[in-house]
Amino acid sequence: MLLTRRAMLATGAAGGLLGVARRARAQGVSHLTVADVGAEPSVAMRRAFYEPFEKETGIAITAVPHAADPVTQFKLMVDARSYIWDVCMLNSEHVARLDREGRYFEPLNIAPAETADFIPGMTTDTWLAFSVYAVMMAWQNSHFPQGGPRNWPEFWDVKRFPGRRGLCRSPAATMELALLADGVAPDALYPLDVDRAFASLARLRDNVAIWWASGAQNTLLLESDEIDLSDTWSSRAQAARASGAPITLVWNGLYVADGWSVPIGCPRADIARAFVRYCMRPDRQAVYAIHSTNGPTNRRAFDYMRPENAALLPTSPDNFKGLTGFNAQWWGENSKWVSERFEEFLLE
Repeated sequence: MLLTRRAMLATGAAGGLLGVARRARAQGVSHLTVADVGAEPSVAMRRAFYEPFEKETGIAITAVPHAADPVTQFKLMVDARSYIWDVCMLNSEHVARLDREGRYFEPLNIAPAETADFIPGMTTDTWLAFSVYAVMMAWQNSHFPQGGPRNWPEFWDVKRFPGRRGLCRSPAATMELALLADGVAPDALYPLDVDRAFASLARLRDNVAIWWASGAQNTLLLESDEIDLSDTWSSRAQAARASGAPITLVWNGLYVADGWSVPIGCPRADIARAFVRYCMRPDRQAVYAIHSTNGPTNRRAFDYMRPENAALLPTSPDNFKGLTGFNAQWWGENSKWVSERFEEFLLE
């Protein structure tokens, strides 16, 4: 009997997981602790990754939320060799900052051929991205019945598009949006011209009604009448729209990836790597994407979802073409001093 490529991959995955279960039993490993961002994304991860992995291997997954910025937690854990986490969800900027501090990650041992279907830049020797969100804009349909801004120069145009604006109280990504608004081409953003970005922000500052500080706050703002337009994270805007908010999403901005890393020296690193590999599977990424509205990194995940689901995601081709990759390496090298200057700017 001939097997399809998908069937062969599924058979190989099942066989690999049986091996994982055997190794876990031999090593006395019955559970893994995974640190993630908590809230709704964690619920989606449990459905897509944690519960199926438990069912297929017998290895229980305990999910715990980490801090909004987990870099210090991760570093202290490894330095003290107190492995309270086996796997940690980090974005590319977190990884870049930890890499500057020393060796903090186990190699994942994933061959390049295994990620041939992945979006470029979503894997390294020590990090595997499984989730992509967009930094984009959204505006209230009632305030712009003739249509609102479609790009960042228009978002900055307060005469043509008057209204109460929201902007993220973080320099990362906000600086890039300010430069796009000032006419910098997406492929010329980096290295960031910080002086030019702050000059651009200064022109808009008096028209920013709220500097929002969390994704939950951003969703609430989009659901209310407190702001007319704002930058936003794609999944937060989708959540607002799903709750009934009459808003338009504009796929113009940046994309940022979240992924998994294993702390160096972790006593359960072998099984932790197997869990990370499990999250590469397109069928599992599809489930996560559908329930989180974050985009999959394995492009074959779109084979496992309906077109109406794919249309909501940052990495679907029609949406992805309007987004530019966030340069985590630049921010890893410059975040400290830019963040200090950003806070000073807000106090001026």
